[in-house]
Amino acid sequence: MMLTSLSNGETVQTQFVVEGRVKLEVPKLECFRTKAGDYAPSLTEVFYNPRMELCRDISVSVVQVLANELGGIRVCDPLAGVGARGLRYAKEVGGVEKAIVNDRSQETVEFIRRNVELNGLGNIDVHNEDANVLLSSHRRERFHFIDVDPFGSPAPFVDAACAALARDGILALTATDTAPLSGAHVKACVRRYGARPLKTEYCHELGVRILVGFAQRVAGKHELALVPLLAHSTEHYFRIYLRAARGAQHADEILNQQGYVSHCRSCGRRVVTHGIVPTLSSTCECGEKFEHAGPMWLGQLMDKEFIRKVYADLASRNFKLGYRELVLLDRCIEEADGPPTFYDHHDLSRRAGVSAPKLIEVLSKLRGMGYFASRTHFSGTGLRTDTPFEELLQVFRSFSVIR
Repeated sequence: MMLTSLSNGETVQTQFVVEGRVKLEVPKLECFRTKAGDYAPSLTEVFYNPRMELCRDISVSVVQVLANELGGIRVCDPLAGVGARGLRYAKEVGGVEKAIVNDRSQETVEFIRRNVELNGLGNIDVHNEDANVLLSSHRRERFHFIDVDPFGSPAPFVDAACAALARDGILALTATDTAPLSGAHVKACVRRYGARPLKTEYCHELGVRILVGFAQRVAGKHELALVPLLAHSTEHYFRIYLRAARGAQHADEILNQQGYVSHCRSCGRRVVTHGIVPTLSSTCECGEKFEHAGPMWLGQLMDKEFIRKVYADLASRNFKLGYRELVLLDRCIEEADGPPTFYDHHDLSRRAGVSAPKLIEVLSKLRGMGYFASRTHFSGTGLRTDTPFEELLQVFRSFSVIR
């Protein structure tokens, strides 16, 4: 532990942490750790969250795959905190020509500058600006990778990020306001993302799809299409990676894949309807009322070929959380080709009136019938399948007969 003096006259207790190949000086973690084990930005002027290391590890491999595809790239970390993301990209990714690492807090920028010097990095420019001002100033010299990782919602930064994103670049967004996106605070979600969430067993997937859909609608103003490459819901946050394609036609094609999910709480059915302003059925087949969520992205959340490249790069690195990260990516690859939404294994068993069969046996039988069937990273008891609902219930009942 050390004592570090800041330009505002305050003295801060600090410590060193090692993440990936980067050594970072950060505020003493115990000083802003809550009783629940979280790290609260409200308790410190300069923030570093060790719980995001898994996310940052995966991001390093995503940026490496991008650099392999495009050659020399420029990256931007506009909400950098102590600079963990930007410094790791600059040091651990081959092909990063320039990393701009920014924070609007002067005290935080002092930590960034010390960490840049500590790691001997010469390919980093440190800025002390408002994130949106910084991004808006790069409409000509655009970035190939922009990482928007705020406290809470990324919504205020998406417009400027789209303006600064290069053709074939990737926009990465983190959202820690998972409660509004997942249906706990409906009005907040409508205000921030222009969409209605719904609290169901697959609410986290709906939240991720709402986040993707919002970013795509904002990008449309710039005649920019954002295509999901990878999306995951982990612990307290959602994380999405979106590939850019410029042109009005591309943007229109993406917007055509937005729409709504209608859910029946009585029987468990769900119906997907495409269109920003479609006609939605108010009544389910069972006669009960539907509840609607959207608009949101209804296309694929995962590009499994891209994720396989990320997986291969990640497997070659000696990250301490590598096993967890590879398990997550493996599950994302498994579910990549599946339809929107998933079922809860135990809920389906209850609706079928049987004891829960083994999930692996259900998956095998559905695949044998020619349907898509997979687990999902969104839930340990989730089942993603395109099997018609009534037939799915019959499959569950068949296991009761076998036993």
